[in-house]
Amino acid sequence: MAYESLKADPNRKIKIIASLSSTREILSPQVTEADALEIRLDLITEPVVDELKKLRDSFHGPVILTVRSSKEGGAYAGGANDLWSKIGPCLDYGDLIDLEIQFKELAPVARQHNKTIIASSHQNLMPGDGELQDLIRELHSYGDIIKIAVQPQSDDDLLRLLKITSSCQYPLITSVTGTLFRYARPLLCLFGSLYTYCYIHSETSPGQYSLREMQLLAHLLSPGFVDPWFEGRPVRSGDASGFYERAEQYRKELFF
Repeated sequence: MAYESLKADPNRKIKIIASLSSTREILSPQVTEADALEIRLDLITEPVVDELKKLRDSFHGPVILTVRSSKEGGAYAGGANDLWSKIGPCLDYGDLIDLEIQFKELAPVARQHNKTIIASSHQNLMPGDGELQDLIRELHSYGDIIKIAVQPQSDDDLLRLLKITSSCQYPLITSVTGTLFRYARPLLCLFGSLYTYCYIHSETSPGQYSLREMQLLAHLLSPGFVDPWFEGRPVRSGDASGFYERAEQYRKELFF
């Protein structure tokens, strides 16, 4: 199928994390098509260790263990100790641990287990530039990778987010909350965000694209993309029906 060659495309700048919220998703064949996986331990209510063992047999990319708090859009309402009790049994199967600022006291413990830390912050608003720079510094103080998800309220807000993403001197993942500017999710990767988050069966955040949708967007937005129908020739004005037929064929290959 068309998407099988996408993951190996050296020109693809949009790297995809599939955020998994059920054991059904963990066992889905689609997980092997993502660049990295996020295990949402705050959303998965059933035992998960056996499924993670099977996952590591088939998926060899980075795996992130995440317990997202209710304050930042997740389902976890406890403290740091209980959070670690959720992560602990899964440590052998994760490479990175996502820690919000309120749980940064766990960063030294995570490092003792040789885990990379994603220091994250999720807000349903758009901070000012000074606030964002302060946030970046705070997250960098305990994390190896910074993750910031904010909610732009205008085109100017989005432009500021793109600029901050492109100029950050630290490893960074940026995203948007909500649906208004969801189209910025893949664009942020073109400006320096390491990954974009997607889902397989169920959204873990409003506005996410599915893995299949993001694969198509990543292909179309990759530098140097030329549709095979053109064979490298310039596009001529006039009847574009042939192009749309090929686009529809490609879409069916991806989604069905």
